[in-house]
Amino acid sequence: MIQYRWILLHLSICMIGSVTYGQSLFSPQRTGTGAYASQASDSRSFGVNPAGLTKIRDWDISSATYLSTSIEGSGFVLQGFSLGKRFLQDNAIAVQYSPGTSLEFVLPGATFVSSQTGTPSSIETRVIYDEQFTFGYARAFSDEFSLGVSGRLRRERISDTQVQLTDSLVFTEIEQRSLAWIADVGAIWKASKSVTLSAVGRNLVRAKSGDLAGEFASFRLPFELSLEMGIAYQFTPTVRTALDVSTAKSGALGIEWKPGFSIAVRSGVYFNEAESPFAYALGFGVGWSYMFLEFDAAYLFFPDKSTREGTGSLASFDAGSIKSIDLNPYTADRISLSVKAVLGNVRESLASIESVELAGGIYPSSSAALAYRPIGKARVKNISSRPIQAKASFFIEKYMDAPTESQPVYLQPGESQEVALTAIFNELVRGVQKMTVKEGTVYVSAQPADDYDDRYQTRILLYGKNDWDGDVLTLRYFVTPDDPAVIRYTRDILLEHRDSIDAASRDLAAFNKARVLFNAFAGKLVYVSDPKQSADYVQYPSETLQLRGGDCDDMTVCFSSLLNSVGVSTAFVDVIPPEDSTRSHIYLLFDTGVDPKFGGTISSNPKRYITRKNSKGVETVWIPVETTVIARGFDDAWTTGAQEWFDDVEIGLGLLKGWVQIVDVY
Repeated sequence: MIQYRWILLHLSICMIGSVTYGQSLFSPQRTGTGAYASQASDSRSFGVNPAGLTKIRDWDISSATYLSTSIEGSGFVLQGFSLGKRFLQDNAIAVQYSPGTSLEFVLPGATFVSSQTGTPSSIETRVIYDEQFTFGYARAFSDEFSLGVSGRLRRERISDTQVQLTDSLVFTEIEQRSLAWIADVGAIWKASKSVTLSAVGRNLVRAKSGDLAGEFASFRLPFELSLEMGIAYQFTPTVRTALDVSTAKSGALGIEWKPGFSIAVRSGVYFNEAESPFAYALGFGVGWSYMFLEFDAAYLFFPDKSTREGTGSLASFDAGSIKSIDLNPYTADRISLSVKAVLGNVRESLASIESVELAGGIYPSSSAALAYRPIGKARVKNISSRPIQAKASFFIEKYMDAPTESQPVYLQPGESQEVALTAIFNELVRGVQKMTVKEGTVYVSAQPADDYDDRYQTRILLYGKNDWDGDVLTLRYFVTPDDPAVIRYTRDILLEHRDSIDAASRDLAAFNKARVLFNAFAGKLVYVSDPKQSADYVQYPSETLQLRGGDCDDMTVCFSSLLNSVGVSTAFVDVIPPEDSTRSHIYLLFDTGVDPKFGGTISSNPKRYITRKNSKGVETVWIPVETTVIARGFDDAWTTGAQEWFDDVEIGLGLLKGWVQIVDVY
């Protein structure tokens, strides 16, 4: 007969593969920051909040590993793999396989030694908890709000050796198992530009198969409903803080800093009312991204290591204290590493459009100036983790050959700036007969991106080709000295009066050409009164010549075009009397080219002409002409114009007071 005798009763508990990162610590980003429910964004972190899956761009593949630094002799352990996919624009799914998410406890009993062979036999109980599989689905209902659900498979296994004493010792292995699918639901809401909120309901549903019964019932893990609330606040474009709290009386506070160069530095503190001290763990982390790859590392540190070094008192083991397989009283200090790759549509959006403001409608007459003068502005934000150069583009189909790009602006991560929008129109815009509304598109692109990162659809008012905004600065765009109809008209008149012009003094050539053109112009056109308003209808010179009539603006624009076509510079005089704006009107100045010291050759009365600088910066004699009295001929138009200048500028000081404005038309 083989005889056995008691040798030793172990009073310690050995934890094998003991402390793991579990589903919610699969991501070193979460480990380093602590509070991550409102920032979850990929297949690594959907265990923290499944709603974060909607931030996946296309295919998302990750791998993670960890090293327990406070357990002697431990090495790197494969944490697992994760795979996520975005589909139908607003939906995403993901799966995690994490064999490293397990806790194994060895609870030793008695050890027997054979008196004949000296071979020891041990009685021990093995307790294994794991959550190796997690699945998730999320949907974005808007750019600001998304919901997600995740399910994780939890297994609880007990393996026990029992002894029967008959004629010999008989060892019998007994095993009990429990499997449960557990569902969590999460939400993420971007409440404002700087604030993001989150909510996660834990353990909302449990579908269970099998159970730990009898003497093993004490090894069941607790199943408690809880609600976790989170908030993240973007203090600056490079600094973000976050806070998570739970009805389980636990939570975390963290901060993330992005100094540039695609680097992120993280730190966090974990707290729990059931732990001692209350702030029981610290997290530190760093991340770096390059193109479609992202590398992250984190260190989780526990000041109190009384139960976190791989062995402990048997009396201290309490399955009821394990509320989470990843963070519990037996979790040890860890270094975790992960790498993530984005495949498929790997191009990262670097910039987004926050808002668009257009200054007003498009006037075809002044459309050429919009290539240099902004028509509005777009507020652009850097949504990447690195500095970018962003450009905004504006486009209206049919009336533009291609989108017109703005000058680039430099943006730090998270920074926003306003970008001026310009537009280069084609000739079709001058064929718009009446005011209409068109769809305009604003794009934003950023280096090193080749395609646009975002776009914004807006509506813009496109005025008819003869509409005018009432600003004398834009009236000059109706002046068309190179119009074939204008050139033909002036050449025919000057050719008809060539003899009289050649007979006059060469110094007075410009003056005489203007007199001849005006008198010929006056004999064929009729002035039609039309008081100037804030917006008006202006004829192009060719239309005025064809219709043989027009109002003040039409006549002034047409005569200016005639003079400019023969090399005579002109200027508009815009008068808006402060006491009565209904008396607003426009008349014309033209440059005679005569030196002021020879002004007497123009008129013996110096009040009938003006001395001002021309386009070359040289002072010359200018003549005021009131086109509304065109029917009375050049001399009356000159006299009336001179009187108006004297009353408005000399007496009324309109130029000094700002209610008279001169706009050169060279």
